[in-house]
Amino acid sequence: MTEKKDIIIIGGGINGMAIAGQAARMGLKVVLIEQNDLASGTSSKSTQLIHGGLRYLQQYYFSLVKKALHERSLLIKMAPHLIKPMHFIVPYYKESYLRRFIIRLGLFIYDHLSGHNVLAKAKSIRLNAAPYQSFFKKNIKQGAVYSDAWTYDSRLVVEWALLARQNQATILTYQDIIELIETENGWKVEVQDKLTQQRNTYEAKILVNATGPWVAHFQKQYLTQYPRAKMRLVKGSHLVLKQELPDDKAYLFECADGRVIFLTPYEPGYCLLGTTELEYQGPLDDIRVEPVEIEYLLAAANVYLQTPLTAEDIAYTFSGVRPLLDDGLHNAHQLSRDYQLQLQQSEKGHSILTVLGGKLTTHRRLALDALILLEKIRPSWPIIPHNRAATVRERYDEIIFLPGSEPLDEAQFKKSYSFVPTVILSRYLRCYGTLCLFWLKGKSTLADMGIDFGAGLYQTEVDYLLAQEWVKSIDDLLWRRTRLGLCMDEIDLERLKKYILTAVDSIG
Repeated sequence: MTEKKDIIIIGGGINGMAIAGQAARMGLKVVLIEQNDLASGTSSKSTQLIHGGLRYLQQYYFSLVKKALHERSLLIKMAPHLIKPMHFIVPYYKESYLRRFIIRLGLFIYDHLSGHNVLAKAKSIRLNAAPYQSFFKKNIKQGAVYSDAWTYDSRLVVEWALLARQNQATILTYQDIIELIETENGWKVEVQDKLTQQRNTYEAKILVNATGPWVAHFQKQYLTQYPRAKMRLVKGSHLVLKQELPDDKAYLFECADGRVIFLTPYEPGYCLLGTTELEYQGPLDDIRVEPVEIEYLLAAANVYLQTPLTAEDIAYTFSGVRPLLDDGLHNAHQLSRDYQLQLQQSEKGHSILTVLGGKLTTHRRLALDALILLEKIRPSWPIIPHNRAATVRERYDEIIFLPGSEPLDEAQFKKSYSFVPTVILSRYLRCYGTLCLFWLKGKSTLADMGIDFGAGLYQTEVDYLLAQEWVKSIDDLLWRRTRLGLCMDEIDLERLKKYILTAVDSIG
């Protein structure tokens, strides 16, 4: 039996999921199909920033920076548990008045482009005083501090998925596409669950290709009669380091080759160093951090640091590939992070929307632009209210509260669940916001939380993730829904793996 939908979306990264969430809450019938786990590609391998992109000013991408800064201000309000304001320090390594002037001018423009920004404006800061004097090299005495925001990228994707499902969207993970064809009634896709082997068929007038780095591969396999996207794949690698940063600040370092890297807080006891930006043409299912990238990142950071970082400080590495618009001119690190939406129509009158490029910060705006573009060919859709002034602007400024973002008295919360160690409650709030009440309500002792899998992970949380957040494997749970893979030992890993396999088999 074929299930009728308004939109079929291929790709469970941040862009596909934001389109699904926005479309579903506007009343459209949506199915989203992902070949692996949610956010298992690029969307879980970012530098974890919601930012305008200070460095993009060097390439004169002023409109992109302004758009991203507008999105930053909205996203902080939409998901305050997942997106937090953060101060970034730019040290003056090259002690020249000209270099200082250029940095200060860039920060002034950055603040100006942010409009009515609630975050603190940029200012000078002394780095030869506490708590920075033992962190930076002795010749680094001053710098500037500015504001941006940090996020938990993969959980942001999951919460868009939860919003979409709350609005009746169908979200399918670990799916193989058996057949994708165009019929007289629309695009027809048959999928098979990789774990249960169950097959389902869907049909819709609109097909959205939001497959990220796989966009060209998807076109080649299923849409050969349509023009191919002109993209370049750029690899970004990151190092998770076993140390915390002074004053819980983030740091932007200029590199000798003109690039910049970030050193930011990650999880308690860990920080994140990245990113490299290299042309990539290898397999998309086996993206690894190369030794030369590790050397580059460590060497670039050590130009600034009093105590050098070494390979022994590395706890974990990850690498992702960004699909960027190919302008045929710039080097990989200079390519625009803006997005482009290509809408094509078949001879039978059905549409394909291809999502090209983009960055984590602009996913909400991209989704709106996609739906407004689709409404032009589907005028009966309720994307923007008709017969009203400035309707598009109203959508652009609309704040949608993601699941988990409800107001919460943190002190009262920790008092109510004082039987749970404070460090675990803090992680719950940081990762889930009010969603953690799903498994905490009614509990009064640690025994009520079920099996202790170690590293602060209890059965009640695991059961919630299996039932509500599409977890099908240990990696889904330990690296994308939580980051407990950093601190779980081998014995606990095996116990948890067996528990998940048994649960998934019983659900299937």
